[in-house]
Amino acid sequence: MGKSEKIKWQLLLFLAIGCYLLALVTQQYLFNVVAIGLAVCVYKYGSPVLFKEYDERKKKKEEEAAKVREAVQTILRNKTFEK
Repeated sequence: MGKSEKIKWQLLLFLAIGCYLLALVTQQYLFNVVAIGLAVCVYKYGSPVLFKEYDERKKKKEEEAAKVREAVQTILRNKTFEK
């Protein structure tokens, strides 16, 4: 997955946006169908390529939050047993 793969998915995404805008201007439902098809394809197959860095950062933050949540629960459990 290099730069060319990312560029391909970006172009498909912009094509979907272009079809959607064209559908708004021309009132042709066919362009909406094309835009929805392209958007679903980009979402399903292109999302891991386009948003790889974002997904990694999000996963790291979720793991850190889970550790903190677990530590807080442990502290709260220990406090209730001390009383």
